[in-house]
This record gives sequence, structure tokens and C-alpha cells, in this order.
Amino acid sequence: LPGIKSLKQNHRKRIFSAKFKWHVINYYQTHAESFAQVAAKFDLLPSQISIWRQAFIKYGYDALKPHRKGRSPKVKKQTKKQKQKLVEKKEIDQLREELARTKQELYNTKMDRDILKKSLALFGPSKPGKKRK
Repeated sequence: LPGIKSLKQNHRKRIFSAKFKWHVINYYQTHAESFAQVAAKFDLLPSQISIWRQAFIKYGYDALKPHRKGRSPKVKKQTKKQKQKLVEKKEIDQLREELARTKQELYNTKMDRDILKKSLALFGPSKPGKKRK
């Protein structure tokens, strides 16, 4: 008898496939039976069928698929050597960036100097003193 079986307490956690959940929801919607009757037939709790049905209506079939519960696992703790390597890598990256900035500044300064040299060659040195009107 499925009715007596449903009154027994299950002490282990059962995992249901999305296909099974969909089958239960489909059975409930196509037959004129209550949640309690369908739950007894499939050896489930009526509230569980209701939860599955609401999730299916709201989010679709993907909501019925099993998913991980609880906290995500902690990030692995790093050893002192790994931390030191990370610090060294960060320092090296900072030094490389600083070197690149310095090279860019030097290049810009050289370009400015070359422009000034060429302008001096073309226009001559500027003489302080008389100005033409």
C-alpha cells in the first residue's frame, strides 16, 4: 500500500532527477488528483510537489535540475613560498611598468629636444633685444 509507505520517515536524503520531477508535475496537471494523492502515489511529500511545480512555472525545466547547495568551498590556503612568489611577481610587474613609463618619458623628452634643435636650425636663435613692429 503506497499510503502506509508514505507515513514512514525517510532518514536518508533522496535526490531526484529533473526528468522524474517533470514527470510528477505533468502527472499532477493531467490527472484530477490532489497534491496529497499524487504525493502518496510517488512516495513524496505534497509540499515538495508544490515547490517543484512553482519552480517549473516560474523558471522552466532548468529549475528542476539538481544543483549544489550550501556554501562554495573555501579557497585553498597559500603557503609562505607561494605568497612570496606572488609578492615578487607583483614587485616585478610594478618595476616593469615603472621602466616602461620612464622609457616613454625619455622618448618624449628626446623628441622635444630634436624639435627644438630643428627649429633652431630653421629659424635661428632668438635674440633678446629689438623687436620689429
